[in-house]
Amino acid sequence: MRHLRSIVTFAAIAVPGVLVATTSFLTPLTPGTLDRSPEQIRMPTADTRAICPGPLLTDDEAEGTDAEFVDDSNVSTRVVSASAPISAADGSVSAARLQVADLGGSANFDNSSSDGFVSGDDPIDKTKLITGFARPGAPALTTGVETVEGTSGDLTGLATLTCGSAASSFRILAGSGAAGSNSQLLLSNPGDVPVQAQVAVMTPSGERGEPTEVSIKAGQQRAIRLAGLASGAEALAVDVNAEGGVVAGSVQETVLDGLTPKGIDLATSGADADSQQVVTGLDGKDARLRVANPGDDLAEVSLKAYGPDGEIDIPRSSMTVVAHGVAEAELGDLDATSVVVDSDQNIQASAFIGQDGEKGSADFGSINATDTLADSQVMALPRTGTGKLYLSPGQGQVQVRGMLDDGSLTDPQAIDLNPTGTTEFSPAEISPDAVRAIVISGADASGSQSDGVHASYVVTTDSGISAVQPTPAPTGVAYRDIRLG
Repeated sequence: MRHLRSIVTFAAIAVPGVLVATTSFLTPLTPGTLDRSPEQIRMPTADTRAICPGPLLTDDEAEGTDAEFVDDSNVSTRVVSASAPISAADGSVSAARLQVADLGGSANFDNSSSDGFVSGDDPIDKTKLITGFARPGAPALTTGVETVEGTSGDLTGLATLTCGSAASSFRILAGSGAAGSNSQLLLSNPGDVPVQAQVAVMTPSGERGEPTEVSIKAGQQRAIRLAGLASGAEALAVDVNAEGGVVAGSVQETVLDGLTPKGIDLATSGADADSQQVVTGLDGKDARLRVANPGDDLAEVSLKAYGPDGEIDIPRSSMTVVAHGVAEAELGDLDATSVVVDSDQNIQASAFIGQDGEKGSADFGSINATDTLADSQVMALPRTGTGKLYLSPGQGQVQVRGMLDDGSLTDPQAIDLNPTGTTEFSPAEISPDAVRAIVISGADASGSQSDGVHASYVVTTDSGISAVQPTPAPTGVAYRDIRLG
């Protein structure tokens, strides 16, 4: 067993009963400190909504799928949801009300505000909508994670996904139009009216054809087979722009080599395009980095990799990406590695790691580039296999608390970051009881090799490998200062 390379200590200062989210709660300013008296207005805090795409598509559910697809597969699809305590502007502390419902249908359960809540490992057969209801002055610190586990047949492998929120525009770096790959773009409409979406596909040679327009009915999910839009293209990025509403998107990919299963995966969008991207948690075989260039000019990209003991050499230190295209770099087998991607253009990045199975089978998992860790984020953990949290090089400490089956939080622990390498941490170190979710804070950390500290959680089973990332911090401002006159 590999030795853990994290340094964990109990927080040396008194920590409040909960972590405070990124939302700022401003106290009234002392009168006379400004030329004009400030006034404060209360801003609404939006509910947090996430969509889990549901079971992998089968031949009966997706037109154009291989006739032998899922012929004899044993596949389980499950969802874990969690709601963590958060402080409000009035000083009250509680976890938001959490509801899980069928997309466009009735609620499966509705848990009221509490001291903290983690659901069971619930089997699902439909697309799910998870809603955390904001309290006055406090956004909902909620999340959901979907796990798809195949133990036989064409769909042998593991796919995990931090359920994503709906948006009017996003890009997913996943999928392939090559032979052997069955890649489906899944678009879910949580609204009450139909939504029109433009779907464009980026390939290594640039954007493939004109955008395709699709309509998604209210409360429904629609699948688009990517091979029909970019046949033969080895690597894809999918652009989605919605009109008249918002949609949630994910890419499902299953791969066969003849009749030998080569893996299953679910992916959604990661960090927005920027001149720097950070992907951490590359711990597996045959790692690949995929970079998309949404701009009109050629992108020159540099790569630096940091293992657990510092910067390491990788087969590629640079790459070129055509305008509106994607490119991949083969990085080989990696151990607990973070990759920092810099460019002269705004780009997006994701990575893939693999694992060998039995009788020639294999599995792969995708890892998105993530945003910098915020003051407080929650992360539900898959309830299968073994997993580790990976943190990119940084200075200071990242604070972690575990959520147990009863929703309670453990004492805070501080992970000392490695300024020149990737830090590994096992949630099992937090508590002797099973840790079902973690609340993670980067308030006392800063990036040493990049613009901040980034995190991913990688889980492995006997037949699979996959990854999830922290749910983006909730948005909303409880109070905002304004000036009158």
